[in-house]
Amino acid sequence: MPIHIRENQYKGVNAHLNSYLQNQPGGWWEVFHSNHIAEIRNAIDTILPTGYYALNEKSLQIDTIDTTTGQEQRGRTKLDVGIYGTRPANSTASATATPTAVIPVMETIDDEDSLSSVVIYQGDSTRNIKPVTRIELLSPTNKPPSSNSHFYVTRRNETILSGINLVEIDYLHQTPSPIWRLPSYPRREPDSYPYMILVSNPHPTLDEGVTQIFGFRVDDPIPFVDIPLLGDDKILFDLNTVYHRNYIENRYFYEVAADYEQKPMNFETYDEDDQRRIEMLMVEISKKFE
Repeated sequence: MPIHIRENQYKGVNAHLNSYLQNQPGGWWEVFHSNHIAEIRNAIDTILPTGYYALNEKSLQIDTIDTTTGQEQRGRTKLDVGIYGTRPANSTASATATPTAVIPVMETIDDEDSLSSVVIYQGDSTRNIKPVTRIELLSPTNKPPSSNSHFYVTRRNETILSGINLVEIDYLHQTPSPIWRLPSYPRREPDSYPYMILVSNPHPTLDEGVTQIFGFRVDDPIPFVDIPLLGDDKILFDLNTVYHRNYIENRYFYEVAADYEQKPMNFETYDEDDQRRIEMLMVEISKKFE
């Protein structure tokens, strides 16, 4: 008998839903992407300091490539969030998580990168605005081994090289990171994680900038991260709460996609530790229905 529960039973990313979205034909990941980006924009907009604004925009990512013409083909429009400002804001206190790794930002400028984004802008009283930070939510069609990945790579590199901060959210455990230097979870490499958030800050210069990597496992809460703005300005963002709200506000996710009576689709794509975590959680859930 199927087991469906409205509240997300995982502390963070729901492995049952996540696997369903990655393996179900018909563009279900794009549905999740659209909903999650909208929730992220709304949440960021409520905590931005005076002088910054969050706006929805087209993503750096593309849906498909016409194999005949080589031209980009967009299906559903993926929305980004732009944050605009009229003046710099004061720095905020941080309770951010500790990165699992930190590397020079220039080492993430690769020819194989592919991520989904959210953009942050800053402006002034004359309505002149400039991009400050972009936030990308990765999609399967733009990660390796997809042939589309190099199109995103170019756009991602341009973003960082132009001095725009980049925050990249990767919930896609079945495919390797677009940054080839990072350990691969699908290949079971040491120190790899099924989920990651990358925060690239190319300031004060590209050579001095770093990328913070926040890796987390199945049933770990999504870590709090500082989103950099202008200069020393930043906001502490609780993506975990946004994810849980996104889950319970979409009935299809908890009434159809996440069935705790069955193991997640392609269960073998999780490593032994994460498989154990999933199985333990399923046992606890099943006890509630005995």
